[in-house]
Amino acid sequence: MCASKGAGGSVTFRVAWQVVPSQRINPKSASSAKLACMAKSPPEKKAPAEVRVLPMDLKLGDRLADERSEWQVIGRPYTTAGGKTAHVRVESVKQPGVTEIRSWGAHERVGVRREGGNR
Repeated sequence: MCASKGAGGSVTFRVAWQVVPSQRINPKSASSAKLACMAKSPPEKKAPAEVRVLPMDLKLGDRLADERSEWQVIGRPYTTAGGKTAHVRVESVKQPGVTEIRSWGAHERVGVRREGGNR
């Protein structure tokens, strides 16, 4: 981005392709013109980081990984045994028809990847 001071001392930013004034452009040499200001490309998206949450804090769409496959949460978590065991329904990402109910102790932390950056 190019910055310039405007009226009243405010800084204005503009993203534009500007040709250096000392050069004349004709159709044959248009590709050789120097650019004074170039727009930056958007930053690359990073893979979502793994977050460790309690089983009752799992949300729809969270992804779990184990030695067999990667799983996506498709049901809300629920507890049994007086709140000591938490269960959640998951579906295999590689084989969409395969579902399981995964269980953890309610005090254990589960490593998940969340899409969209919310934690």
